[in-house]
Amino acid sequence: MDTSTPALNSNDLPPLQIMESFPGGLLNPHAVRHNITLRIDYEWAREDVVTIHCAGTPGFGSYTSPRIPIGGFARPFQTHIDTRLVTFNLGHTVVFTYTVYRGTAEFVSQALALYVAPINLFDLPRPFIRQADNDGQGIELPVSDLDEFTLRINAWLLGTRGQCFWLTANGTNADDTDFEASYWRAPVNVVDEDFQRYGFFEQNFPAAPLQALKNGSVLTLKFMAGLQGSEQPSLAQAFAHRNYIIRTGPAVTPRILSVSDQDGEVADGANTRYADVTLSGSASGKLTVLDGTTSIGTASPVDGNWTHGAPGLNPGPHAFTVRLADGSGSPSNTRRINVVLSDLPLRIVEAPDDTRLDPLNALTSLTAELVYDHLPTDMVSVTVTAADGTPPAGSHTTPPVAAGNTRPIRITLPVSLVAFSVGKTMVVTFSYTRGGAAPVPSLPLRLNVLPIALERLVAPVITQANGDILDLKDIQSGANLEFGVWPLIAVSQRLSCDFAGESDTGPHNLRMWTATVNMVHRAWITNGRFGPNVSVDYLRLLKHGSKLVIRFRVNLDQATDPNTQTVFQTREYTISATP
Repeated sequence: MDTSTPALNSNDLPPLQIMESFPGGLLNPHAVRHNITLRIDYEWAREDVVTIHCAGTPGFGSYTSPRIPIGGFARPFQTHIDTRLVTFNLGHTVVFTYTVYRGTAEFVSQALALYVAPINLFDLPRPFIRQADNDGQGIELPVSDLDEFTLRINAWLLGTRGQCFWLTANGTNADDTDFEASYWRAPVNVVDEDFQRYGFFEQNFPAAPLQALKNGSVLTLKFMAGLQGSEQPSLAQAFAHRNYIIRTGPAVTPRILSVSDQDGEVADGANTRYADVTLSGSASGKLTVLDGTTSIGTASPVDGNWTHGAPGLNPGPHAFTVRLADGSGSPSNTRRINVVLSDLPLRIVEAPDDTRLDPLNALTSLTAELVYDHLPTDMVSVTVTAADGTPPAGSHTTPPVAAGNTRPIRITLPVSLVAFSVGKTMVVTFSYTRGGAAPVPSLPLRLNVLPIALERLVAPVITQANGDILDLKDIQSGANLEFGVWPLIAVSQRLSCDFAGESDTGPHNLRMWTATVNMVHRAWITNGRFGPNVSVDYLRLLKHGSKLVIRFRVNLDQATDPNTQTVFQTREYTISATP
């Protein structure tokens, strides 16, 4: 038998794959920020050895791997290579191949050509000064009260230990001359172990040069990093600029820069569904915070930035301003919001998806959960409204109770409400009253109450039957038809029960119960069963070998509408009527 290794040529060696690349031969640096994953797959032999080649820019932009005994691996073969290849090939095309060594022969694979896109500036952080508005992310930089300022840069894409970085600041001095200062430069500033461990680098500098800048002028921070390890600024990657408006002098007008709630920033003039908000901004001294003309407290800036909580706001419009507590200077800008608490979160605990309620989840409890910025003295009530046509007992409003200190607020509802809405829509709302104000209603929560699972709706049985055979010889004075109980059974639920059979002359049916007359009584629930008698006069006319079908239905909503009946499993017997 011929066991020689099959011949090989380059056409048998498809290009390797870079798993993070895009179709069409593009490689986004952001996609390979952690790894470059290579995959090779061909019909290899056990003795095959491969090397992987990357032809990019000279030096660190190219790569040849050690020899890999690929024949000992399962297909496909996958490995990782250093992301530094990407760093040195930004904006260039690289070509990947692999060489297979089989015996004394060498075979080069088909090539994979990839264009490595330049880094998107949106994927790179910008430097910032911690003392500027919004912890450095705002647009204004008050400098009059600073002794020092803090420059910071966060870790960047493809950043590695040993990379140099630069930062310069450009602006306009008070005498209209140009301001330029170099704060970080190579080879002094280099990514080190601490930078990599903490994910950022920051450094303090004297604030005096910034205090000499022209009030209202622009200060621009320019940052670069030597991604390829070079100390030459001309080879460095430039990051997007950070610009600040300089505010100097002791009488800087205070500003409100942000109003936020639990969901984040509330735009000027926008609605919030929370009664508690937080104001923040910039100032040079202690402030009085105003809602309209009413003082709601004071705020003391730290490093030129201040924050103030405004809890317990009443529904409606609010116009916030701040001014220096000593009365000097001008008031700040006005920030307006509108507190709209009518869309407060409401859920039923037993309906976790907030859209459907499985009745089997609410056999022992039905709980409304309210989450809003309540005060302990708020008086809260919950209303459940059943669908049109449902008897009044299917709707309910709880007595008002104090909201208390616990969040979320939980209010127990009568479980009996669920039965009235099986197969229909239940609408739940809540409202609260605060002090002497009018009640504030929530938006409705609409729950589709699902039908009860059919396996829980067991058909009645004739106790004299033997399995599915009903022998009429065993029926002397009528049949005992035994009913059990079902989920959410309640007094006054309406009942319908029909028998469908066949006599020697044709259909032979019996309407035993109708919803307008028959209903569940207390003894049925207490005993857990009910066993009425089925007339022997009806049964003895059933034809031998025919089928008797029992159909049972219940109006769980206590109405008499046949369209709202819950249909139980059917019970079917074969009749034995031999003499």
